[in-house]
Amino acid sequence: MKLRLSCLLACLPFFAFGKIMLPAIIADHMVLQQEQTVKIWGWTTNSSEQISIQATWNKDTVSTRAARGYWELELQTPSYGGPYKIHILGHEKITIKDVLIGEVWLASGQSNMEMPVDSVRRGFPGMMDYQSEIAAADYPKIRLFLVEKKLAYAPQDDLIGQWSVCSPTTVRNFSAVAYVFGEQIHKTLQVPVGMIASSWGGTNAETWIRKEYLEADPNLAKSAQERTENRNWPFRVGHAFNGMIHPIIKFSIKGAIWYQGESNRPNANQYAAVMEALIKNWREEWESEFPFYFTQIAPYNYQQGVAGTYVREAQLKTLSVPKTGMAVTNDLGNIKNIHPRLKREVGERLALWALAKDYGQTNLIYSGPLFRSMQIKGANATINFDHASSGLVTNGIKLIGFEVAGSDQVFHPAEASIKGQSVVVHSAKVTKPVAVRFAFGDQIEPNLYNVAGLPASAFRTDNWKEK
Repeated sequence: MKLRLSCLLACLPFFAFGKIMLPAIIADHMVLQQEQTVKIWGWTTNSSEQISIQATWNKDTVSTRAARGYWELELQTPSYGGPYKIHILGHEKITIKDVLIGEVWLASGQSNMEMPVDSVRRGFPGMMDYQSEIAAADYPKIRLFLVEKKLAYAPQDDLIGQWSVCSPTTVRNFSAVAYVFGEQIHKTLQVPVGMIASSWGGTNAETWIRKEYLEADPNLAKSAQERTENRNWPFRVGHAFNGMIHPIIKFSIKGAIWYQGESNRPNANQYAAVMEALIKNWREEWESEFPFYFTQIAPYNYQQGVAGTYVREAQLKTLSVPKTGMAVTNDLGNIKNIHPRLKREVGERLALWALAKDYGQTNLIYSGPLFRSMQIKGANATINFDHASSGLVTNGIKLIGFEVAGSDQVFHPAEASIKGQSVVVHSAKVTKPVAVRFAFGDQIEPNLYNVAGLPASAFRTDNWKEK
């Protein structure tokens, strides 16, 4: 009896006075995507009342009637600007203040995306030069939304998080890669930017996909079921999606950036298909073919063969999905530390893709060299690259990381030399080359770049199984 009475008393103010409620993502200091129809939604204890919205960037009023306490309305946003207010009118009035109109991006993945600017405070090794990064992070028109970690067995309607104005205080615990990405967009375009960071260290890609979507593919479903249980983070299909992505799919975004892959080494042969499923699933959820840019994982001593290498290969294959891009990081890693500290360079390289592909910055070289084709003449194999029109360079005395094999499928270290946009490789032990591999090992740190200083991705020309 005492328990029932306490519950009733706790609920009395809620029902007695009524309440219009908003999801955490709809709040003061938020950024809305410019020149787009955006959704504003929420709940009301007056379950069928009329809800109206007025935004101060125009004189329009839009209205709807709540159904079983839920309501949803659409607003047309102008081009970049603000700050504005949004008034929500029902049996009470709520005003959302300091709203900017600009570019909104979602950042997700595992620990290398989660790693905050002041990472020493969170148990990470520390972003390089984090103290100066924090001191310089005074950007009133960059807004940060950090999603609190939540594992959920079913799709959730809301999450925990809040918008904050980017400052030396608020940037400390925010994703370093996401912050730098947003900073680069803001500084280049001089427009407001909103960054939503939703990541969890140690997670596999499958947990960020809606369960029903992934399980529609029997092969992917079987692979996901074989994952090893871990109590420290979500590991089952959809658990991170349910708690940390589903609550914000109504919120309009320009695109997404992704940094993950280390935890998919056990099923690296499926990772390209998993990534394609994740991208397609998110695009369907948002009903938008938004751009999706991701980071290729860096070299690291996994002490488990070449599983990390096959993840990188799968990430390279993911570029076949339309409107994707990849930041190569094989020059930024630390083979003794799975959390490379050079996060500024990662964020900048991801931003190059967005600036070139989505914001009309056509004068940028936005990708490192990517394998295009191979020609064999005698004992030499010539490798041709995309994104190398101005030539290739090395930061060492000679190129490293190239291997060549004949029909016996045995690879030998190769001598390699730059010839304009191509690399010519040969080995005295292979008189009739058949295949070439580059940086094809977990711990190989190669030194081939284009003139913009962006590194070449690992690749192989064969599809032979590992012996």
